[in-house]
Amino acid sequence: MATLKKQLKQQPADVRAGGADTGRVNQKQRTRQALVAAAGDLMAAGASPSLADVAEHALVSKATAYRYFASADALIAEVMFDRDFPSVDQVLGSIGDEPIMRVLAVEEAVNDALLSHEHAMRMIVRNAIELALSGADDAPHRPGRRQKLIAAAVEPLARALKPEALKRLRHALALVIGPEAILAARDVCGLSAAETRKVTRWAAEAIVAHALSGAATPRQK
Repeated sequence: MATLKKQLKQQPADVRAGGADTGRVNQKQRTRQALVAAAGDLMAAGASPSLADVAEHALVSKATAYRYFASADALIAEVMFDRDFPSVDQVLGSIGDEPIMRVLAVEEAVNDALLSHEHAMRMIVRNAIELALSGADDAPHRPGRRQKLIAAAVEPLARALKPEALKRLRHALALVIGPEAILAARDVCGLSAAETRKVTRWAAEAIVAHALSGAATPRQK
């Protein structure tokens, strides 16, 4: 034990802090998932659970549950959305390595799911905003379900793009694949669901095409 403590002290401060930060993020994700799973279990049994009921079933305190969800409705909306959110295998399992086709498959799956569960999506976004406005320093981050799908979609481009360019591509795609894009199209632009899908598809394809045009330029040595 003394040797382990000595090794930790010898590590750079930023390494130790980074490890702690990662651990906290992972723990928050596990707690959130436990609450979602507990709510799903209670709903499957025919209950309309309160946040206190879910907390008890998940073996966490009610105060902890309120750090993740502003209301039982917000939690239930997340459960409903979580059940139908597509997985990487479902979306990309039969798609080849062509990057635009992969990205468009993800865009279609994610944005269709959002539009199909638009009320739940809005509840989830409202919950995230309410928690952010609460000012709590330890407010958990949103799960970012789309991130895993986007990363898998652009994975074949790792050979063509520099790491920073690939990272920028993933971030840019997150702007047009996800609830923020849906809300902007629906509420700001006043588009129908069908018009929204045309715009987000066009934007996703344009972003990938731009990234590919940069990849076509020989890298500087």
